[in-house]
Amino acid sequence: MKNSTQKSIRNLSIAILAISGVTLVYTYIQMISQVWLDNFITPLTWNADIKGWQIFILAARFVGVTLLFVLCSIFLYRINKGLGNGEIFPKSNISLIRWTALVAALLAFVQCNYDAVVRGESALMLDSTTILIPLIILLFAGLYKMAYLTAKDSSLAI
Repeated sequence: MKNSTQKSIRNLSIAILAISGVTLVYTYIQMISQVWLDNFITPLTWNADIKGWQIFILAARFVGVTLLFVLCSIFLYRINKGLGNGEIFPKSNISLIRWTALVAALLAFVQCNYDAVVRGESALMLDSTTILIPLIILLFAGLYKMAYLTAKDSSLAI
């Protein structure tokens, strides 16, 4: 692969990590502000009846966003490392994308219920993104696997 293409992918990876890092920090600040500062736009309203549910959703959002950032970082690292070694599609990324689909499902579910939890309402909601986003990511995992197998076949043919 051309050096300019590798540079472009590396620069794009750095931009993705920078933007996702800023988003991660913003999410942390928002959650900390909602839990501990009363002057936030929508402060957290604790409801004794659903306190366990509220803690679960808050913790799942914190852990889910962190996991998504870590999985994205690992994916980009493996891509850039693979390009340096001449491997376009590292096989290890296939399972990583599948795990990302699981984390995305958790985050989509949490995002559906987050506003109700912050307001202290007892509601369990699901929407189409809870199922659609993980399915799309799984589709990309399948496409990535096909690309890996195609690249492997083409390298064997040469």
